Amino acid sequence: MQTQIRRSTSQPVDPSLRRRLFKLGVFAIIVQLIVAVTVLIRSKYADRRREGLRPATYPSRTFEPMLLEHCDDEVRLYMRGEDLVHDLIDAIDRATDEVLFETFIWCDDTAGRAVRDALGRAADRGVTVKVLWDWLLSDHSLETGFFPANIEVYSFKRMHLGPSALRPGNVLRDHRKVVVVDQRVAFLGGYNIGDEYLMWRDTHLRIEGAATREVANAFADFWNQHTPALANRIANVSDRPWDPHVIAHRNDPTLAIFPIRGMYLEAIDRAERKVWITTAYFVPDRAFRQVLTEAARRGVDVRVLIPARSNHPLTDVLAHGMFDDLLSAGVRIFLYRDFMLHAKTGVIDDTWVTVGTANLDRWSMLGNYEINLELRSAKLAAQMTELFEIDLRQCDEVHLEGWRRRPLHWRVSERVLRSLAPLM
Repeated sequence: MQTQIRRSTSQPVDPSLRRRLFKLGVFAIIVQLIVAVTVLIRSKYADRRREGLRPATYPSRTFEPMLLEHCDDEVRLYMRGEDLVHDLIDAIDRATDEVLFETFIWCDDTAGRAVRDALGRAADRGVTVKVLWDWLLSDHSLETGFFPANIEVYSFKRMHLGPSALRPGNVLRDHRKVVVVDQRVAFLGGYNIGDEYLMWRDTHLRIEGAATREVANAFADFWNQHTPALANRIANVSDRPWDPHVIAHRNDPTLAIFPIRGMYLEAIDRAERKVWITTAYFVPDRAFRQVLTEAARRGVDVRVLIPARSNHPLTDVLAHGMFDDLLSAGVRIFLYRDFMLHAKTGVIDDTWVTVGTANLDRWSMLGNYEINLELRSAKLAAQMTELFEIDLRQCDEVHLEGWRRRPLHWRVSERVLRSLAPLM
């Protein structure tokens, strides 16, 4: 029996074709780079022209604390940074046992020092104080005597010049903003610690009661996983309730766990009346865009509220490139004027609410460490609806016909940079 050897009929790639493809790829990268730089320069120039033209403040109101229907937890919404810092410092000043503090950005300025001083006073009273802050965008003066010696401090993923700075894992940042006091009261949301960030239009939530222990456990898990081996461990948080009405969802890229995206997709898929979402950075993936358009086509009132101009101009361009398909399906899009809108919230069917740290972009959904609370409460949903309607006073709605007449250079920029969406 003879064995026939079948020779491959495939032809080797023509070297000249390979060179042409390489040159084409390099050319495409150069074009994208030129367009990206142009967008950044144009944005900086526009910001300078707008200096001094911004109104003194944005529409807002103070929300009173309220009890949730199905448990003994009390919640309060914040849409002004000054209100949040006042209550945050007050809670720290009342601490008797423990303060757990985690933030993405901490600035060495008036607000940053005021919060630091409150933590120092707590530590002087014998309260255990643990602080986590992400190194990348925080003021690096925090590493040189900013905190009192009796506070346990850890800067997340500090980077040094050298090969270690090129590790791929360095791009995955701790984007969470969490404070827990005595496992009794917790603060969670979009506000960073700094004068500039507290002037942004953001949303934060304070929760007091048994559900706070779930937030404390999220801090403990992160601290124990990422701080050096010699740091004091945090014991597992006990007596965590099995309350389905308040759930903490945590994205953890180290473990490849990303429940926040699934939380949104499931809730939007079940929506019957309305889906109102506010986010700072809106670059959703295909599945997320599909679930939004499907909801709109079945008659759900789908609204997305984003900043007219965020602090990341390239992200804005990528978001704009998705508007046509969404508007065509009936999704309503609103642009927040004059102020940086940084909130990350959603309200669905006057029943479901989320407040947290995750934006609707790839970094938040599939990259950074994030945390969102999912709450089932008609009372809180009513407040969130009112908050959304207040924000609409500062918004311009995008209409399909007018959007299609936007300037040509906008459309060219969106098309050229579209392939960068998975990186944003």
